[in-house]
Amino acid sequence: MKDAMLYLKEQVKYLPIAVNLSKYSTKSTSMQNKFGRIWEILDPLVQLFINYIIFGILMKRTAPDGLPPLSWMFIGMGVYSFMQHVIVTGARSVTTQFKTTAKMKFPISIMPTSSMFGFLTELYIMVGTGLVIAMFSGYYPSLYWLQLLYYFPMLVLFSLVMSLFCSSIEVVFPDFKFFLNYIFRFMMYGSGVIFSLSQFKVIPKFLIQSQLINPFYYLIEGFRDIAFGREWFWEKGMYNVTFLLFTLVILIIASNSHMKIRDRISDYL
Repeated sequence: MKDAMLYLKEQVKYLPIAVNLSKYSTKSTSMQNKFGRIWEILDPLVQLFINYIIFGILMKRTAPDGLPPLSWMFIGMGVYSFMQHVIVTGARSVTTQFKTTAKMKFPISIMPTSSMFGFLTELYIMVGTGLVIAMFSGYYPSLYWLQLLYYFPMLVLFSLVMSLFCSSIEVVFPDFKFFLNYIFRFMMYGSGVIFSLSQFKVIPKFLIQSQLINPFYYLIEGFRDIAFGREWFWEKGMYNVTFLLFTLVILIIASNSHMKIRDRISDYL
């Protein structure tokens, strides 16, 4: 628990540095493209347009409970893509940026946090587009939108904790990055991002029920609850406890692992 508190203190103390590192990295990457930072907006919009063509026109699909399918899907894609990018990029940031941070006066634990800021724009655009479509479908802003004050911090915390955890594994076992990509390809369909598993009768009911304790599913459905006003987060009872306990356990394991190998990262690399 001591290491977990130290990790959290480092994130707060060096937050301005993490933000500046993210800005520098984004600016450096943008300078290599003719359209510059326009791609930050254009890329998620193109992704949404492609999925609109596939699932909105070619495959006219439905969403659970008669919800607007495109809005339901776009919100899920936005939340899932954010978690995927933060965790995968954050896991690699420690190994790729170690030489740079070794010369600076800040802990390497802030590198996953720094990489996270670069994906906020994509999250805002995808989820924002889903919310706009929901409004055109009759789901107007309501008090349920206040749940953003809960789900957004939980989304950020969970993503950062998982990225720190995966970064420690990747330092010791570099091949883990391949397994991480495979895991996220599976989770894309196993977390209700594009399809609701309840629509497939061949899937046993106990497997469908078990996805309720999946933290990815928990966060995705939470943002959908915000848009469609289905329920308050405290009404989820034990699933809230399960998610918070899982996040806390991963935080403790990730921070302990990180602190143990931090002084020996150069040996592994």
